[in-house]
Amino acid sequence: MANMYTVNRAPLASDWNTRRPDGYDVVVIGSGYGGAITAARIASAQWPDPKPTICILERGKEWLPGQFPDNLLDGAPQVRSDLSPLGLYDFHIGADIGVIKGSGLGGTSLVNANVAYQPDDDLFDNPQWPQAIRDARDSGKLQEYFDRVRATLFADRHPHGMDLSKVKALKKGADGRPNSEFDLLNIAVNFTFEGRNNWGVQQRKCINCGDCITGCNVGAKNTLDTNYLAIAKSGGAGIFTQVEVNRVEKDPAGGYLIHYVRRDNDGGVTQQGTLKAKRTVILSAGALGSTAIMLRSREQGLGLPNTVGTRFSGNGDFFGLAYNSDARTDVLGWGAYPDSDRARRIQPAPGQTLYPGPTIVARIRYRKDKPLQKRITIEDLSFPLMYVDAARAAFAVMIGRDTDSDDFFDSLEETGRRLLDVGAFNPELEKGALNYTMLYLVMGYDDAGGRIELDANTGQAAIRWPGVGGQGVFQRENDLLLEHATALGADFIENPIWGFTPARTLFTAHPLGGCPMGEDQTTGLVNDSGQVFDEHGIPHDGLYIADGSIIPTAIGVNPFLTISALSERIAESVTTSLGGTPVVVTSL
Repeated sequence: MANMYTVNRAPLASDWNTRRPDGYDVVVIGSGYGGAITAARIASAQWPDPKPTICILERGKEWLPGQFPDNLLDGAPQVRSDLSPLGLYDFHIGADIGVIKGSGLGGTSLVNANVAYQPDDDLFDNPQWPQAIRDARDSGKLQEYFDRVRATLFADRHPHGMDLSKVKALKKGADGRPNSEFDLLNIAVNFTFEGRNNWGVQQRKCINCGDCITGCNVGAKNTLDTNYLAIAKSGGAGIFTQVEVNRVEKDPAGGYLIHYVRRDNDGGVTQQGTLKAKRTVILSAGALGSTAIMLRSREQGLGLPNTVGTRFSGNGDFFGLAYNSDARTDVLGWGAYPDSDRARRIQPAPGQTLYPGPTIVARIRYRKDKPLQKRITIEDLSFPLMYVDAARAAFAVMIGRDTDSDDFFDSLEETGRRLLDVGAFNPELEKGALNYTMLYLVMGYDDAGGRIELDANTGQAAIRWPGVGGQGVFQRENDLLLEHATALGADFIENPIWGFTPARTLFTAHPLGGCPMGEDQTTGLVNDSGQVFDEHGIPHDGLYIADGSIIPTAIGVNPFLTISALSERIAESVTTSLGGTPVVVTSL
């Protein structure tokens, strides 16, 4: 391939040997949205002397543009496992539901589609949410946090999103359907400049390569290492990678002791020890990570209520395909190689200049006038370069439901396109069936009835949720995708695992809950400010959680914006409790 089109960026992580031997006033565990935001806001607040010391502990490694794998040979070793504990792609496989997330400095922001989607206001009417959250919504304060996150992440619509073939196909699938609303999405991707952003980090403009969810080698995604983590570092926070936290315990002398293992660059354990948090610990290791840390901590004596591990949700996530449709969708990514033969082969459809675009660009919102539990969101997806050839071969031999089988000549064309993809040997990528396909992400409202427990053998998080795939929301989502496929004249391929396993096994890219927010310890593990309850309902002094684990319900849309807005609120609460004055920086 041609030389990679990428940006040079200075690393943020500090040398582990430079850590403070006496510990830190504030320790943040995890560098995803919750951890990055709370660290940034605490580090940049106004403080009386002496300013609190703060650090971030991240279990994964730092990934810079140009380092992300973009083929299966390089990508397979980066699947996180006992053999590859520093792997980027973290898959949790379960009989009921599996989870897809990222591991590294910046958390899942490294491998998500960066969709900044604000949920419907009446989401917070669910009594699972504390009254204080509803009050913040009604006063407009919650909206301020949503707006602050969007501004910090520079989330905006694709300036030419309507020119993309897949966006046109998404809209066509919904045209004429009652109670449907189409729009472009705000996504945290840079479309406007080359050079340093407001936070002093080098970036390039998006080249529409389609590789968002395997890692942006261009440097165009506004991942957390390009904004909040840079703010935290500029405020004096130490950022330490390859430090995996097992549990926390109260120190009789005050504060907390954080038990960790430190890994070398090959993933081997080089050190086991404890780090002192003198005043505050903020857990931000995600729905599975933070919950597992809390469960292990309870086993070792930390007092917690029985609500730990409850209210797990997959956010109603569902996937499906409208395969080999009547029109090109141009969904095949080429990575950071705009001058490569592969990129030249996938020519744009007539009249277009952009292809395939970021992973997700637009959405259809269905049934907004219905009760919350009936609403559904459908979004477009692109195939990143890493998976294009494997997907061409796999779907070419997969049997779906032909929605226009009575048209002989159309069926003949479809067969020809499918044959071009068999074995993925034909170089004419643009003419094959996969380049006439729509891959959909769908979100709705499951009942958040899952439970996270510790696996007896590994001590890691395991999700128990028998029968989740039988909930009505998933059949409704499947039926809606069939309608989309029919409108495009495509073969409908059901969510493959859900459709072919007796247990109706699901996968989610948006794990939520496990440490849910609640009014008290009978309904949640944390209060509205993220502070952890003990078994008697008394908040633990200086122990907070800020990440997707505190979300007590499905959200029905991409959840990172909601997680981030709540984290902004928690950061203000922690800052004030420590004697600081919150400050919102607009540039560095």
